Amino acid sequence: MRWFPLAMGDLHSSANLKIDGNPLFLVNNPLIEVVGFSKPARKIALLHIPVLELKLIFDQSLTPSQCEKAIERFDLYTRRGGG
Repeated sequence: MRWFPLAMGDLHSSANLKIDGNPLFLVNNPLIEVVGFSKPARKIALLHIPVLELKLIFDQSLTPSQCEKAIERFDLYTRRGGG
């Protein structure tokens, strides 16, 4: 939950976040909905890496440019490296 406001930037106040069906951030009339599902952890030797599958759903009132900008910011902020 800590990463969500920074990852969404200016659109944070217009975005919903649900993980595994649990609402974590809810606003009325969201422009973006982020829906996440926990997946089985990836194992490398004794290391267990949590996996979260996310889907971003954009309101039709947003332009393709606004959607692309939001995706780029979200991707850049949530990128953790490792290839």
